[in-house]
Amino acid sequence: MGLLDFLFRRGGGRAGSSPEKAVILRGVSEEHQWMARNHPGFVPEAQALQEIEGKPYDVLTWRDERGEERTVYFDISAFLGP
Repeated sequence: MGLLDFLFRRGGGRAGSSPEKAVILRGVSEEHQWMARNHPGFVPEAQALQEIEGKPYDVLTWRDERGEERTVYFDISAFLGP
């Protein structure tokens, strides 16, 4: 397993499909890298900071050229705080 594999699997298999399955990262700059690796061909459409049950999440919505949309939750509490 290479360094990038280690970095981007830090979420323990979390797919980001809900706050409970949010991807855990160390910095906002990793969000686009995670998306490029896990959802190639999708481009950012919208981004929102949401507090859910007292915890901060970056919620990104992405779309591909066919119009398919993906919303991914990123747990940013490690560097933004509760």
